[in-house]
Amino acid sequence: MSFINWLTPPTVTTINPRREVLAGLTTFLTMAYILFVNPTIVGDGFELALMHALGTNALSAQYQALVYTIKLGVAAGTAIAAAFGTLFMAFYARLPFAMAPGMGENSFIAYSVIPAFTTVLLGMGVVGSQAAVIALMTAITAVFIDGLIFLFTAWSGIRERIIKSISPNLSIGISVGIGLFITFIGLSLGGFVIPGSGTPVAFNTRAFVTPPASILAFVGFILAVFLYIKRVPGAFLITIVTITLVSLVFGLAKPPSTPVQFPVFTTSIIPNLPNNIEWWFRLVSLAFPVAFSLWMIEFFDGIGTIVGLSNRAGLVDSNGRPINIGRALYADAIGTIVGALAGTTTTVIYVESASGIESGGRTGLTSLVTGLLFLAFLPLGPIVVMIPDCATAPVLILVGLMFVSLIPRINFNDLTEAIPAFVAMISIPLTYSIATGIGLAFITYTLTKLVTGRFREISVTTLVITIIFILYFTAMVPHAQSINTVIIMGISRHSKP
Repeated sequence: MSFINWLTPPTVTTINPRREVLAGLTTFLTMAYILFVNPTIVGDGFELALMHALGTNALSAQYQALVYTIKLGVAAGTAIAAAFGTLFMAFYARLPFAMAPGMGENSFIAYSVIPAFTTVLLGMGVVGSQAAVIALMTAITAVFIDGLIFLFTAWSGIRERIIKSISPNLSIGISVGIGLFITFIGLSLGGFVIPGSGTPVAFNTRAFVTPPASILAFVGFILAVFLYIKRVPGAFLITIVTITLVSLVFGLAKPPSTPVQFPVFTTSIIPNLPNNIEWWFRLVSLAFPVAFSLWMIEFFDGIGTIVGLSNRAGLVDSNGRPINIGRALYADAIGTIVGALAGTTTTVIYVESASGIESGGRTGLTSLVTGLLFLAFLPLGPIVVMIPDCATAPVLILVGLMFVSLIPRINFNDLTEAIPAFVAMISIPLTYSIATGIGLAFITYTLTKLVTGRFREISVTTLVITIIFILYFTAMVPHAQSINTVIIMGISRHSKP
């Protein structure tokens, strides 16, 4: 019992080891889908950037192999990040919170940061696949450097102070917009939306007739809906596995030559860290607003999740403050640093941890079990990478629901708060850019407060961010057409009948 007591936070007096272990298993089953989804999203963003850099709509076998190795690297990094972050949470913060590369952050890096960096590199004279590879490695290096900043701000208490200075309604609106963006990506991967004739997007009228992948994606969506409503543990994981097996039968997916292999860290930034940091300095000077948007998304992700989960688990002190919140923020930062070094996107605390909390998890033993299960997936990269788009699309569509459920927390009685939140919600998915949506939301927030005479409610932090985004929209004009080309390629490639 001494070991279990070591993993127990101070407010917990009753410990049930069996219940904690089952809670850890439940949490893992609920969020294990990230092992399959993250390589798909990041690999897809890299593929779009690669096609843009090569000036083609289809990749040769040589470049398809490159994309495959990138996905393998992201798969290994995802397992390392989830395992290390969750285990660190278990031993240091002693909380039943699991960590993994975040949904939203990975989409932003894949569909905004990597394409934007690639466009800038092409303008600098870097040609061919090298532009896309450098863009990917620089994006992951940005995650690493952001993690170092998070570590400092957690130590100094700055993170909490800054978060309190920005409107919570705006933060919620941004979260909802990211959720809708993820859903839109799922609809695109499933082949349900295509570029319209006279409209930006349209429904693919042949989705339920000709493409077997789209039909299978819809079947997967219905299966995921049923399991999710019935609160079946691992509903998303079951959906992905089931649709993948059916895809193998119909020839829509190919089994790997070997299901188990030694992990390959092709996206790790460690081997060329000095060069990667040098590229980061060069690119950030030219694409600072994009890098700043990435930092801001990562920065604000953790605190809201920690507060929500702590209250749900009753892990709060007499003042209602989450216990060990400082340690949880340390774990959040260190998980991001290690995950980036391993070659993946930002590591965050997962709201799916609530499933383990609902199952009775209250201590670090819950996250210890979850972390060990993630570690067990490390040698299964080939299986993870073979998952087809039609298997992950249903999950992405439903993941958006977790973000949209935050809408009731917006103060709609105050229109100066509700309108900017609404702008964030609609502009992120409709512009296909999280950075653009956040910028429009901050600018709207500041101008709305100014024209209504409530300028005293604008914090210095919000004003600085607004000015940065105004400069961002001014600076991005020369590159807008190139970036839009990448976006259109992404929508059309996933929506071919």
